[in-house]
Amino acid sequence: MPSSPPHAAAASHQRRLPADKEKELAAARRQEWATWGLRLTVIAALYGVVGNSQALSAIWFKSLWALWPPLAFLAASALERRPPSRRFPFGFYRAVSIGFLTSALSLVAMGAYLIVSGLQSNVLDDPDKLATISAMPAWWQWPGWWVVAALAYSMAVPLVIGRRRKAHAINLHDKGLYADASMGQVNWMAAATAICGVLGIGLGAAWLDIAATLLIGVAVFGQGLRHLYTAICDLMDEVPRELGSHRITPLVAKIHRQIQAEPWVETVRVRLREEGRMLTGIALICPDESRARLVDMEALRDTITDLDWRLLDFQLVPVSRADFERECSAR
Repeated sequence: MPSSPPHAAAASHQRRLPADKEKELAAARRQEWATWGLRLTVIAALYGVVGNSQALSAIWFKSLWALWPPLAFLAASALERRPPSRRFPFGFYRAVSIGFLTSALSLVAMGAYLIVSGLQSNVLDDPDKLATISAMPAWWQWPGWWVVAALAYSMAVPLVIGRRRKAHAINLHDKGLYADASMGQVNWMAAATAICGVLGIGLGAAWLDIAATLLIGVAVFGQGLRHLYTAICDLMDEVPRELGSHRITPLVAKIHRQIQAEPWVETVRVRLREEGRMLTGIALICPDESRARLVDMEALRDTITDLDWRLLDFQLVPVSRADFERECSAR
């Protein structure tokens, strides 16, 4: 079949978000700016006591890395709104997928760093700068309580902002935002683990501090690997799945039923792929040539694109029975 001219492809990729989703995206952007600001306060609070424990240093570096995902979301959500150009006729919707990929890579790198840092501390047996509680004139004079307070604050922030960010991610189907919001549980668990490590130093069990660092690193590294796997599958055009799940989106079956119900359609094969938060697709149709009309195909295409706000573009491609069977047998 002849390919569409560049201006036609660009026109089909200019669909805007519905009004309610535009408001949701604007709210999510404001939330991410607030998240970024709150994470800066966490970094400032931890910086005042950093260096007293290996686990605390791990949390501080993790907090520095945590500044990247909100910025990646803000940059990607701004870039995806740019109109298609001659150089990029299909638009910039995949910027969201790239933002998700870079966020996942940052988590993997951060987790790997924390694991290596913990192992090096175990091998080098660096002396801790934090005194034990028994060395103080009174237990309440132990400087480690300031460390515990800073860590408690770093644990409270993700609990406060995480739920709302996750709701935005689900409503906008933004995997990068969802992944970062889902890290809230890992973040407060990491802070709680670091508190145990600091208290371990205070009680004279310095090995707890190193163990806490390794546990934090393993948790972050594992979470990053899962998100990295999902991001790579998205860029390789895996069949779309529900957010935070391995279940295939029910939209595929819904579109298939919609097309198969047409009296002029003999059989059909539907393919969908994700472009950022949006979806594009194609349906290979083996039609009844005596009944198929162009006007019916155009009406069906409009009906399908109205099924879901995420459907950016959907093409109906009539093929012969031989071509249809050849295409299906090859997959």
